[in-house]
Amino acid sequence: MSADLPTIYSKAFERWGWKCVPVIVACWIVLWPAGVVWLAVSLVALYRARDRSEQAQAERRIARMLSWYPPHWRARYGEEFSEVLRETIRSGQGGRRLTLNVARESNAAWWQSATGRRGLRAVWCWSLCWLPLVTQGLVPLIIKLSGGTARSWFLALYLPAGLQWPVIAFMLIAGLVMLAVAVRGTPALRQAG
Repeated sequence: MSADLPTIYSKAFERWGWKCVPVIVACWIVLWPAGVVWLAVSLVALYRARDRSEQAQAERRIARMLSWYPPHWRARYGEEFSEVLRETIRSGQGGRRLTLNVARESNAAWWQSATGRRGLRAVWCWSLCWLPLVTQGLVPLIIKLSGGTARSWFLALYLPAGLQWPVIAFMLIAGLVMLAVAVRGTPALRQAG
């Protein structure tokens, strides 16, 4: 039922080389509804194959909550904390408040370690660097150089003419700095995960 797409692609590349790229792109464009149906059917099959007993659900929830903590924390406190979670869920206290408390405390545990701080900083920078770099820097730069008049939501284009170039330059520099911080912090993500 479920074929491995990377295996299919690698076999296609071995057989036809770069000539298979247009065919693959055309298939994704034309057959995307079939792909969505295939994804839905495979997700339903995964859901049906799941063990739905209360104990299995509780164990999956405990494993998910423990995965929110840094690895060094899990290695040190994981067994003890999983028992506390198990007892809390068994006693009927395992509602939304427990989930929110675990989420808050796991975030605090990540911020307590230097590796976690570097990793979280990298995640934020990877997630947000495109805003100043592309949407507030490169696109207004292209609009300004091409003589376009559309301002849309580009901050620099709403400013007086004398301030537009400095703001575009500032946005580009801010985006590049965020990208550099993200690249430097990526090894911390690998260590933390």
